[in-house]
Amino acid sequence: MAATEVDSHGEEVGDRGERDSSFDADWYRERYPDVAEAGIEPSEHYRYYGRSENRFPNQAAESASIGETFNGVWYQARYPDVAATGADPERHYLLYGRAEGRYPNVDREPRSVWNTRFDPVWYRARNADLGPYQHDPLEHFRRIGLLEGRAPNAAEEDREAWRTIFDPGWYVARNPDVARRGLDPLEHFIIEGLIDRRRPNAHAVLESEPVTSARIDYLKGGVFANEIALFVTHARDGAIKPHVAHHIASLRLCGIVCVLIVVCDKVDAAVTGVVLGQADHIFRRANAGFDFAAWAHVLRLHPELYDAKILYLVNDSVFGPTHSEALERVITRIRASEADLVGLTDNADRGWHIQSYFLALRQPFLGSEAGRAFFDGVVSYAHKNDVVNEYETQFARYAVARGFRVEVLFPTPDWLDATLHNWRRLLRAGFPYLKVGTARALVQGVETADWRAEMGLRGYDTAPADLTLERLAREAAGDASVSSNPMHDDERSALVSMHEFLAAGDTVDLSPGACPLISVLAVLNGRPARLLHLMRALVLERQAPIDAVIVDNASIDDTHHVLGRLAGATIVTNVAPLLPLRAARQALARARADVVILLRLGKRPDVGPSDPPPPAEETDEDGRALRAVLGRVWPAGELSFEPLANSAGMPWQAFDLVHRGNRLGTAYAMWRPHAPEALELLIGFLEPRRADETLDPSIL
Repeated sequence: MAATEVDSHGEEVGDRGERDSSFDADWYRERYPDVAEAGIEPSEHYRYYGRSENRFPNQAAESASIGETFNGVWYQARYPDVAATGADPERHYLLYGRAEGRYPNVDREPRSVWNTRFDPVWYRARNADLGPYQHDPLEHFRRIGLLEGRAPNAAEEDREAWRTIFDPGWYVARNPDVARRGLDPLEHFIIEGLIDRRRPNAHAVLESEPVTSARIDYLKGGVFANEIALFVTHARDGAIKPHVAHHIASLRLCGIVCVLIVVCDKVDAAVTGVVLGQADHIFRRANAGFDFAAWAHVLRLHPELYDAKILYLVNDSVFGPTHSEALERVITRIRASEADLVGLTDNADRGWHIQSYFLALRQPFLGSEAGRAFFDGVVSYAHKNDVVNEYETQFARYAVARGFRVEVLFPTPDWLDATLHNWRRLLRAGFPYLKVGTARALVQGVETADWRAEMGLRGYDTAPADLTLERLAREAAGDASVSSNPMHDDERSALVSMHEFLAAGDTVDLSPGACPLISVLAVLNGRPARLLHLMRALVLERQAPIDAVIVDNASIDDTHHVLGRLAGATIVTNVAPLLPLRAARQALARARADVVILLRLGKRPDVGPSDPPPPAEETDEDGRALRAVLGRVWPAGELSFEPLANSAGMPWQAFDLVHRGNRLGTAYAMWRPHAPEALELLIGFLEPRRADETLDPSIL
């Protein structure tokens, strides 16, 4: 009986020898050049050395060792340096790619590989054919775009491919902001213009349909007058936003007949709202083409509107007016103006233009052939950016080019959008509105703190505004306030709850009492909705007194307004942000209880404790005592402190905070005497100290 062969690890290789009986000498010699250099006959080398060295007798055997499907087409597209050499992709992977950390197919490659290279916003704007991948552009790129040679970001886009269709002269004339900034037209188009949906030439076709294709119903009629407002409001399900009623009522107090155009996602939706009793005319229109299409559609149906003395084009994208008298002053200025087209604010983004949320068209422009021609040429665009580029940014320029006069009542002194970046200054100058998008803090870095106070000082009731914000947040969250995932972290549902809370004028009672058992500390850099959600849960479930110390570390959003509703909490406000450890020490200095909890809102941190907790009997005595105090304040109920494992020797206990299936954040509990050391170590884990940060011993 023949002896069983074993490899270098002492494992039997008899089966492998049978499986690899088809020996390819030419392949073996090429695959292992050291064999050729030694002048050894390939089959002899494999028999006496190669098999024990885990070499392969043929290409098929080596390919089988991959252990998964190899996609040669994908591999060449993914690694163009390999394709450029003309090498066989599978052979390259076996010889080099595997050792270099390359992947054999798209399923093996982690999505995280593209984190720093793939730009989802740009890719979605660049590629209109994503189909089912519209909400996951990275997956489209990995499975389709990569194979088709599409670029993952603007830097890698092929410039030469655009030169035959891109018209730089037309582009600069169409977009004067490009010339003002001294930018190369093609570079601007690829990096920014594609995202804005700017056209590369005058002949580019945009997706559209006639404005009359949308269904429109006349729900309420009346008499037209010399001054008429066409007011467009979007009501997805027919329920008109709460803030619209005040706006319509204020326009009518100024003697303006109001034509309300309710744009609905469902064409037969029942239109509801108190504003129905205030509007003089009401249309219900299918949601197509945005505001310009809705205005143009009504003008097609009622050309007698061109005979009005002043036609106001208005929409629901602003809160206000702050007071009826503020609007009256604006209307008085419009009536006294000698201009043919009057707007409230202008903007230099995408070239100078008048913003379209409130426009006043006066005779003779309104009744001119040019005025009619503009609105007769309006179509229903499928994309909002197309409406901005083709109508909003061009309207005032169109009028000026034809000899008409244009006036802006609150002109912008610089290129910034004043309704976003200088809204406070506008209000103080008599501007009667605040953009809804500004209040929603949709643009990162725009300061929106205390907008309610500024509006309230001028007589505006912000409760309907918060009801509108609640509705918009609910729509953005898909009408779902709680996810089916028991550990989800849903900022949008918290936002819904926050606006409901603010609209109702509610407060949270955080009065500490004489002897609080636990001090709850939080350092905020925004995220007021999450804080409110967490504080309401802590108060709702507590069975013993606590005190709350919250540091507002220079937040620029609704944080200050929310903190004003936390009755009894100790609030520390920093005008400029402190480094994390300093801010945490500010909170600790005001803590009153023997047990301290530092709250971290939202997602669990990537560093620090994350493993399953140890069994209860293995927990040290301090840990058991901390849990006992937590149990006295928050006994078993809808709020749970779910233990996380600590790093060895750390003077804190970490918990997931979960309320009714919603993960609110992480709580780090510690004894007050250990807290100075614990905070320094903990924040060192979570937010490593900057090289230039020095500790100030006076802040405790």
